[in-house]
Amino acid sequence: MKKITLAALITSVSLLSANAAFAQFGDLKKSLGGGDKSADGASAEQIVTKYVGGAKSVMTADAKMLEAVGLKDQAAIANLQAKNLTEGASKDSLEESAKVQTESSKALETKLNGEKIVMDAKSKKLFSDGVKDLAGGVVQYVGMSKDVSGFKPSIGSISGSGKSAIYVGKTLPDTIKNLGRTLKSAIDFSKANDIPVPKEANDATSLL
Repeated sequence: MKKITLAALITSVSLLSANAAFAQFGDLKKSLGGGDKSADGASAEQIVTKYVGGAKSVMTADAKMLEAVGLKDQAAIANLQAKNLTEGASKDSLEESAKVQTESSKALETKLNGEKIVMDAKSKKLFSDGVKDLAGGVVQYVGMSKDVSGFKPSIGSISGSGKSAIYVGKTLPDTIKNLGRTLKSAIDFSKANDIPVPKEANDATSLL
């Protein structure tokens, strides 16, 4: 009887010690920002999903505007990148899409600020649609700024979506700034060439 009681006592003490250890580990995770969430409660997966949505809008916009002004090869590259980017994109995939997007924007701005471009009604409509998509991407990026500002991954998850979310947090401010410049150039070009400026474009610029 005494042996049974002693064994039970040892088991109880072991369980209490284990529970205490788990509790301390949980407190440590919280103190280090564990949980893969931002201050506003957005998870790494949600941040990446929102970013990908914005990136697709931006690259679709680039493809339309590039095609409208005659840069069809660059338009095809942007369009392909938009299709290939998925919600669970890795950090490498996000970096590649950012590279393509930056090159597309530079090519577009150079073209818009160069010699006068002759456009027919179809091209003007395509360009206007692109401006609308670009504005949508900017709004999406601005809207997720709070999500990424306070994001902290948990101890054991600085990989996968956590790594992608950290990348988004570091690059988003400059991305918004650069896209704001591209959007302004597109709006100015539209006004100078009798191309309708979508209401969404003005709404987006008011957020910058």
